[in-house]
Amino acid sequence: MKYEVTITNIGDFSLQLLKLRESMILFDRDVPYEYLDMVVAHTKDEVRGLIEVGGTVLIADHEYMITALGSDALKTLKEHGHCTLLFNGKDTVEQPGQIAMSGKGIPRVMVGDTICFV
Repeated sequence: MKYEVTITNIGDFSLQLLKLRESMILFDRDVPYEYLDMVVAHTKDEVRGLIEVGGTVLIADHEYMITALGSDALKTLKEHGHCTLLFNGKDTVEQPGQIAMSGKGIPRVMVGDTICFV
């Protein structure tokens, strides 16, 4: 595993973002309070290995392939466990902290589920 975390909190607004915008904002436990409702908070981990286009992300029981990486996504993932996952399968992203992925559907996440970059 290059990065593996466990979901510790799911903000109320984050579920709406997932359903309506097909996106999930991740942040480790040190998420600023004012963002808590918008993010999926998780345990801390260190990035071990290269995360790149073509790589695999496992979220709960769903598997996705990375199709695009924003210019700052890996930096913010390493520093704060922060990035925005997009479930749109596009080969470009609009924001530097985004990671686009393709796969079957949007995951149904719960506290205790894992997110793994393999």
